Amino acid sequence: MFGTLLLTLMLSALPVASAASMTLRAGQTATLNGAKITLLRFTDSRCPEKAICVMAGNVKASLFVVRGKSARLHTVYLPGVPVQTAAGEVSLKAATRRENSAAQRLTLVIGK
Repeated sequence: MFGTLLLTLMLSALPVASAASMTLRAGQTATLNGAKITLLRFTDSRCPEKAICVMAGNVKASLFVVRGKSARLHTVYLPGVPVQTAAGEVSLKAATRRENSAAQRLTLVIGK
């Protein structure tokens, strides 16, 4: 019992990898870690809900990341792998589907 408590206290003192998430619409900009991240545009070729498709499709997003004098265009995919940017490691985690003319939103996760 005491050993478990001691191990728990030791583990809680370890630094935790921090990650932030943000949800953006096309054209929106957010600032994180001193960098500005703009979701320029995206395409959604996923199979519509309740449809039978041969391929599942994906979401492709173009991000413009500016930090200081560095400015780069990055492309991320859902599903996909993280991309290293000036703001940190960025991955696309979720995308809403178009509903009742509401703008679609993408959720990005930014780690160090």
